[in-house]
Amino acid sequence: MQTFRHLNLPTTLDTSRHDITREFFAPLLSCATRYDRGVGFFSSGWLRMNAVGMSAFAAQNGHARWITSPILSLEDWQAMLSGNHARRNEVLRQTLERTITKLTHDLESQTLSALAWLVADRILDFRLAVPVNDLTGEFHSKFGIFTDNVGDVVSFEGSYNDSIQGTRNYESLKIFRSWEPYQADMVQHDSTRFERLWCDEDPNVRVYDLPEAARQHILKLRTEERPYPTPRRVEEQRELYTVQAQPHVPTDLYVRDYQEEAIRAWFEHACQGILEMATGTGKTITALTASARLYKQEGRLAVIIAVPYQHLVDQWNEEATAFGYESVLAYQSKTRWLDELNSKIIDFNAGYRHFISVIVTHTTFGSPEFQNSVKRLNGPTLLIADEVHHLGAERSRQNYPEHVAFRLALSATPDRWFDDTGTVALRDYFGETIFTFSLEQAIGTSLTPYYYHPHLVPLTDEELEGYEALSAKIARLIHREDDAGQQALKMLLIRRTELLNKAKNKLVALSDLVDAQGHIEHTLFYCAPGQIDEVLRLLGWEKGLLVHRFTAEEDPHERQQLLTSFASGDLQGLVAMKCLDEGVDVPSTRTAFFLASSSNPREFIQRRGRILRQAPGKRFSSIHDLIAVPPTIWSAAPSSQTFEVERNIVRRELERFKEFANPALNKHQALDVVWDIAKRYGLMDF
Repeated sequence: MQTFRHLNLPTTLDTSRHDITREFFAPLLSCATRYDRGVGFFSSGWLRMNAVGMSAFAAQNGHARWITSPILSLEDWQAMLSGNHARRNEVLRQTLERTITKLTHDLESQTLSALAWLVADRILDFRLAVPVNDLTGEFHSKFGIFTDNVGDVVSFEGSYNDSIQGTRNYESLKIFRSWEPYQADMVQHDSTRFERLWCDEDPNVRVYDLPEAARQHILKLRTEERPYPTPRRVEEQRELYTVQAQPHVPTDLYVRDYQEEAIRAWFEHACQGILEMATGTGKTITALTASARLYKQEGRLAVIIAVPYQHLVDQWNEEATAFGYESVLAYQSKTRWLDELNSKIIDFNAGYRHFISVIVTHTTFGSPEFQNSVKRLNGPTLLIADEVHHLGAERSRQNYPEHVAFRLALSATPDRWFDDTGTVALRDYFGETIFTFSLEQAIGTSLTPYYYHPHLVPLTDEELEGYEALSAKIARLIHREDDAGQQALKMLLIRRTELLNKAKNKLVALSDLVDAQGHIEHTLFYCAPGQIDEVLRLLGWEKGLLVHRFTAEEDPHERQQLLTSFASGDLQGLVAMKCLDEGVDVPSTRTAFFLASSSNPREFIQRRGRILRQAPGKRFSSIHDLIAVPPTIWSAAPSSQTFEVERNIVRRELERFKEFANPALNKHQALDVVWDIAKRYGLMDF
């Protein structure tokens, strides 16, 4: 049996830098034959956190004595003092009545049963302390003394209480050893102080023992088996407390060849890297399959799945449940998830959960509460980052958990638009792209083929003048590096993009295209902010179509109803803005009209991916792209400033055209539509 001198104990510990359960209590309890503790608050949750150490302590016939205040949960009070001999003592009874409701915990029946056994078997003794005479407050002292089988003693003192909350607070301990000459006096002082309290010899603290009648009554809480091993069966304790739920690949899941290739690449790169896979190619399934295989390899695993939006938390959870996940869902108020997450982390660190998982929004991921919880994870941990480009933002990249060894990033477009610093930070943390599966590769395999129909929409003279004026202002700010100049530049660029997106003639063109379609069904209409009401009026009132807006204003339940109605055909169309860009599955979509699109390639690539998802009976998709161009009759000379403005408009729009047209079934027909205007502005290399 080990002794304390074999342990590499520090002189101080704090909860910010250390796992006190794993680094202090577990090793000392495993070596100790005696433990004396004076503490302000005790909760049976402490036994749950320290089940491994207490199991070893019990197996070697250890004996622990607790002196604590009578501020107990109702459940713990009933477990320790059922039959309540203290009712015969008026001072103690009044103290309990005053403090019993100050602290409550939801305790698992197994933990209460463990407490019952430990008291009944005389492994634990409790006494309750009440300050009297010169002291009128509570018993708040916090110190302890461990003794091993060779008589060495370790004492400690600090702010830590014996409760789950004690691991969440910032707490610290100072540690003293009897075999160190300069510390021996402190150890002796703590031992003497405890004995004086235990024997009720302190004139200002009254200490009450638990009557024997309480022991007999407590036996009624027993289960058929002890929740800790009898001597020489310590090794069986872990199996008793282990939760058997494990991640696994569903037996009916078909993992595609390219998904297998992606998983292989990830394992070959030490389980770090980015999967750059086209939208709709099954990144979620790939990641969950990889996590299940990593669990099998490691034997235990904590998984953090970070996603950009709340609705994606629910979507990932639905998929993950099929893989055996029982995830904490972390978003909105911390009261919904923080206690559950911390409890599972404690279980995982203690060894009686082999697998835990949490699905969290990017916003909550960066919160201090979530970050502090994750820092406590001790064991193999995997971070899966969905739509990882979001986590390259300055605020997000300050929260990368460096102690997480396994990292898997997912995105069709991981590089950040005009943010080289954020892109570099992402790739430094998650690793480089280790597998790419492009849209061209995916079409016909996991995505439907599509037809691309560009429609040139001329700007009005007034819009062209406005574009030219904004461009002149942008040119004057383009080289300014101060914050005010950069902010002004950003606002001007946004205004110029809005001008193109809201071109008046787009509604005229949309009206004609809808008439030409004949029958409209399973159709998406992408609009610019502020344009959605006009489009709804055109489609609903003027054309008589059954359409509905789909924006951030609808709650998750309403969104799901809209998607269901859209898939069934009860709704002919959805008029949407950015909330359909990432994570919303609308595989039944056959046709889409793009009235507005950012020059950011990620946005239009995401939108296209939404449309190309496979669905029963769906052979192909159609995309109608309304492209804003200068007026049909050009008057500007090639050498004029106006001509250069017009050329920049066309160049911007043709970038999206190129991305959409190249994989299309009708690439050459689409090219014919823009050929003349590209030639006019010298953009034949697009």
